[in-house]
Amino acid sequence: MTKEDKLVQLKEKLAIAEAKLVKVMREQGEACGDACDWHDNNAYDLAMSLTNTYQVFVDDLKKEIWDLQKSK
Repeated sequence: MTKEDKLVQLKEKLAIAEAKLVKVMREQGEACGDACDWHDNNAYDLAMSLTNTYQVFVDDLKKEIWDLQKSK
């Protein structure tokens, strides 16, 4: 696989991961609501966990893309 192919593949994965991140962030907001007790809210905790997971994934993909572009 060439660097160009790898870059295209990473950008496609990034677009999907960013879309999923937006979705779970929306779910996090819905789980919290206007007046929730977020200290004792299992739905919020789950949404936060997914948000954190996708944020790390997005950050890692961005770094990998940046490193690949830098190495050209």
